[in-house]
Amino acid sequence: MSDRIRVLIADDEPLMRVPLTDSLRRAGYAVKAAATGDEAIALIAAEPFDVAVIDLRMPGADGLAVLREMRRLGRDIDAVVITAYGSVETAVEAMKLGAFDYLTKPFETAELLRLIDRYGRVRSA
Repeated sequence: MSDRIRVLIADDEPLMRVPLTDSLRRAGYAVKAAATGDEAIALIAAEPFDVAVIDLRMPGADGLAVLREMRRLGRDIDAVVITAYGSVETAVEAMKLGAFDYLTKPFETAELLRLIDRYGRVRSA
């Protein structure tokens, strides 16, 4: 995939964030990473992204707060919420706030790559 697809990974767990970032870079994406929700919001405010992969539970602003801020800023970003604490309620709330997908940890990196590839193809069409 072309590096023109810009991806934000927001996850406070280094054991999740670092391998995802590395895998996406190897796949050819331009990737930035954030360890907190507040850091993710700052990056979203400062830079354009095509896709954001956002952990639901993070220090500071949680994933739903990040989605709310993306909406408030008017950012056109395809969001995937990831969490180890999935529930129907949070999935519904995330979708209402603009998330396109919701993955429960652990998930296969290949599954996330397929989602990002699909979003990239739709954006470039």
